[in-house]
Amino acid sequence: MIDFDFDEMDKNVAEIENRMNKREEEGLKNVLKHFDRIHDKLFSLNTMFIAGFFALIKISSNISSTTILIPVINMIYLIWIEYRMMEKSRFEANIKNKTSDEIKKWGKSISINNWLSLLSIALTLVVSGYFIYYLKLSDKI
Repeated sequence: MIDFDFDEMDKNVAEIENRMNKREEEGLKNVLKHFDRIHDKLFSLNTMFIAGFFALIKISSNISSTTILIPVINMIYLIWIEYRMMEKSRFEANIKNKTSDEIKKWGKSISINNWLSLLSIALTLVVSGYFIYYLKLSDKI
């Protein structure tokens, strides 16, 4: 007859569950870290686009000065996303004092933040497309 040690099995299951919980927590931290790194790169790229648009406006007579609004609006959008991420961290720092309804509402907001971050990547690609278009439109280059 096979002798089962249920206490040992419970201990093993608890250890596995603890390891999985730690991995899940690390995964969440890594997702936020990667979004943060992507946002940093988007900020840098957008800053280069702002400088590039200024240069194009200065050297080309057929590009309107209002085209600078394209990367500036994108930069404002990126700053707004960073503000939302800061508010997320502020909420989490005080999460023990929040009600379950506040936590559920905030969870939906976090899901929206992820989509907004993905949209920021697409918008930066659009800004790069406009930059290439205006670069080709420029009569000096």
